[in-house]
Order: sequence, then C-alpha cells, then structure tokens
Amino acid sequence: MNSRESESFDAADAVRRARAGDVDAFGLLMKAYHDKVYGILIGMIRHADDARDVSQQVWVKVWNKLDSFKGDADFYTWLYRVASFAALDFIRKRNRKQESGLLEEIEPARSPDSETAPSVVSRPDKELEQAEVQAAFNAALDLLSPEHRLALTLREVEGMAYDEIARVMKCRKGTVMSRIFYARKHMQEHLREWHS
Repeated sequence: MNSRESESFDAADAVRRARAGDVDAFGLLMKAYHDKVYGILIGMIRHADDARDVSQQVWVKVWNKLDSFKGDADFYTWLYRVASFAALDFIRKRNRKQESGLLEEIEPARSPDSETAPSVVSRPDKELEQAEVQAAFNAALDLLSPEHRLALTLREVEGMAYDEIARVMKCRKGTVMSRIFYARKHMQEHLREWHS
C-alpha cells in the first residue's frame, strides 16, 4: 500500500463494506494487515512456507467469520486473535505429528520477500558462531509452550501492550504478564552461555 492509499485507508469503513460482501474492501484489509499477520505467524511457527500457508488459511477464516466481528474491539485485535489461534492450532498439529523429541531445522524469522545480502568478506568463524547462536535461540524458543511463545512474540516482536495481548489471547492481563516473565526468564537461562 503506497503512502497515498494508506492515508485514505479507513479500517472501520473497509470492515463495514467487507461485511456487506464488498470483496475490494476486504482486499484493502488484506493489503493493510498482511505483513502484521505474517509477522505473528512467522514469529510463532518460524518456518516461512508454513507461515504463508497458515496466513492464507487465516484470511479465509477472517472472510468467513467477518460477520462474527462485533466491533467491540479494534479490528486488528480481532484479526490477531484469529491469526494467533490459527498458529496455535498449526503448532499443536505439527507437534502431534513429530515422532521424536528431536528438534526440526527451522528457518530464521524473516519476511518472505527479503533477501540476505552476502557479506563482503567471508568470516567462517563469525558465520559459524552466528549460526550456533541462532540455533540455540530457536531451540530455546521451541521449548516454550505455544501460549508462552505467542505472548512473547506479541510483546517483543509486535510491541503490543499487555492489555492488547490479553484481548488477543482471551485471558487476564496478569496471565499475560506471567507468561511473558516466564518466557523471558526461560530464554535468558537457555542462552546464558552466549552472553558470557
């Protein structure tokens, strides 16, 4: 969405029109919120192809359930709730399918359209260290429950306030704070050796 379109974009109006069956208005909503939905999903699922697949499922669900959006919360809060529950469902199904406790290889979180620039001077020792730190971070994140991972992602990646996270996750603010505290403590403990 270019700056001129984003200035004239009115989410409430687009939601109202989309609820009335206006496909173009729904397209505007998708355009406006696609990156944020993908950000939530990649932060939780941490595999680009799976996150794209779940993102498509989320938008189908949103279209089909738009009538259930009552407007008592902001649209993006409702949308995040749909996306986060879709991610939790995907993670639970994926975990059930895993036959062993071995960690699967996971892509680092990044936008599907981003390209990593090659380094000017290759430093195998630094690249190896970065890969080890990334692997340790991913392994520590994998040990969190989906609910703790979601709370941490919404707070640290999306920058949402505790109240907003509570609305998305349909729980009390104190529960959100507890989950985030636990998740941060867990990550610090598992990454302690990389800080020294």
